[in-house]
Amino acid sequence: MIHFREIAAHYGLGGLLSAPEPVLGGLLHTTYRLDTPEGSYAAKILNPAVMKRPGAADNMIRSERIARAMAEHIPAVAAVERDGSPLSLIGGEYVMLYPWLTCRPVFPPKIGARHAEKIGAVLARMHEAGAALLRSGTIPAEGSASPSSPRVWEEEYASAEAAAPGAPWLAPLKEAVPMLDELEERAGKGSPSLTPSVLSHRDLDPKNVLWEGPSPRIIDWESAGETDPAAELLEALLSWSACDGQLREDLFRAMADAYRSVRSVEGEPWDAVFDASFRGPLDWLAYNVRRASGQETDPDGNHDRMVGASEVSGTLRALSARIPQLETAREWLGV
Repeated sequence: MIHFREIAAHYGLGGLLSAPEPVLGGLLHTTYRLDTPEGSYAAKILNPAVMKRPGAADNMIRSERIARAMAEHIPAVAAVERDGSPLSLIGGEYVMLYPWLTCRPVFPPKIGARHAEKIGAVLARMHEAGAALLRSGTIPAEGSASPSSPRVWEEEYASAEAAAPGAPWLAPLKEAVPMLDELEERAGKGSPSLTPSVLSHRDLDPKNVLWEGPSPRIIDWESAGETDPAAELLEALLSWSACDGQLREDLFRAMADAYRSVRSVEGEPWDAVFDASFRGPLDWLAYNVRRASGQETDPDGNHDRMVGASEVSGTLRALSARIPQLETAREWLGV
């Protein structure tokens, strides 16, 4: 049970004018619209399975510090702070509160060149600001993570089959095991060569950008942290130019040109960037395999398991499509 009245009282919103409305779109957490005498807000209720991880609360707080610092340079949306923190524990739930925005995301096929240009320029300014923030120590560096060993997907499949025998997403997962092992090897080869030299959003895809006419607002900063700028640029190019599994050249070039007009990409380790680009989707797939099979879900998390199963299927398709997409991206970038 979510304690909405306690949330409103904690943030001094003066009560609720109507029943909170769920907001569609979150893949990890749940969000509700709260209408109050003080205005309308988005209350994000954080996934309890995620928040049980060591350091999860600290990571959420740090990501919002990054968002607040970035808001001085780009149109970033940061959480409301209460008692000096953007994260509150209310009625056993971790909560973050945001101002309600009337703007909406834009998805393919409605993404146009003007959207791509705006995001390319915003990302470049974010990287410029993120490099300065790291140099100044305004937000301390996380420290280098120990390189992980390549995942063995036959073992991942076996664990999932034992936990959720007969699940319909198991067959395509098993079929994809040879491809996944090959991509793990490529990701493991590329990742150590990248330098996390900027602070950035790290999940700048269309679902995390709201549009008010031609103006973007960047939301959902929970993945924010250090990254290699070329690696994030490639991810953004792929996510904003993809339509029905294919890349649109007009969108890709519009974003790349807008980025390059602000920030150079010369001298980047592109071979490593392309190989390492499989790391994020592989990690997301592994998380959702555990989620769908109930290995990383609360006992009553049926909805969470359903979302996980959907993401397993979608991520497998995306990984298959990424292989030819990267060849196209390399040609269009000229690297």
